[in-house]
Amino acid sequence: MELVLVKNFPDRMYAERARQTLDVENIPSIIQSVDVGFLGAGAAVGLPAGADLYVPREFSDRARELLNDVFDGI
Repeated sequence: MELVLVKNFPDRMYAERARQTLDVENIPSIIQSVDVGFLGAGAAVGLPAGADLYVPREFSDRARELLNDVFDGI
């Protein structure tokens, strides 16, 4: 399964909320970030914030559409 980046978020909290949005639509996703979880090691040592949300390629167009509707400007 090929995963593609659909959106970068400023922090893991936004990415988790976006993942929940996709879950409701039965779109599988994964989050990749430098931390180890909400307020994890990345936050503790001052690593750059940010979290990438990936979905399988076949869901990418629909996922981007949903995320742009809900998280436009974030």
